[in-house]
Amino acid sequence: MAGVGKSHIAKKIAAVSNYEYVETDKLIAEQANEEGMRYHDLSDSDFLRIEKDVFRSLRNLSGKIIDTGASVIYDCDIMCKIAELGHIIYIKDDINVIVARFNARGKVPLMGIEGKTFEQLFVERKPLYEKYAQSTVTRNSLRNNDAQLVAEQILEIVKNV
Repeated sequence: MAGVGKSHIAKKIAAVSNYEYVETDKLIAEQANEEGMRYHDLSDSDFLRIEKDVFRSLRNLSGKIIDTGASVIYDCDIMCKIAELGHIIYIKDDINVIVARFNARGKVPLMGIEGKTFEQLFVERKPLYEKYAQSTVTRNSLRNNDAQLVAEQILEIVKNV
C-alpha cells in the first residue's frame, strides 16, 4: 500500500546487498515523457496502460529488487508475471500507521482513488496483497530501526527462495 515504506525499504535492501534497485514509477514517468505526457498529469487509464507496458517489458528480475507502485496489484496478468519472474513480498502494516506515514510525506498520485478514501482503498487492496503474496513481512513502526529490520527479514526470505 502507498505509505507502507516499499521504496524506503527497497533502497535499504539495495544499499546492503548486490541487488539492483528498480523503481517502476520512474520507468512509468520515463515512458509517459516519451509519449509527451507528464507523470503527475496522467489519467488513471493512461497510468495503468503505461504501467502494464513497463511490466510487460521486464524480463529477468534476477539480482533486482523491484519497487512497484501500489496500483499494480489490480492487474492479475502483471501480478502473475511478477510471480513467475521473482518473489512477491507483502509488507503488512496497520492502516493508521500507513495513513500517518503517507500524510507525512506529502501529496503523491494514487490510482483508483477517485471517490474513495485512503481507508477504502486499503480495505479494497488488502485481500489482493494477501492473494498474491508469496511471503509476508509485518512492519511495526513502533520499533526502532523498523525499516532496517524489515529489510533484513526480506533479504533472509529471498536467500531461501
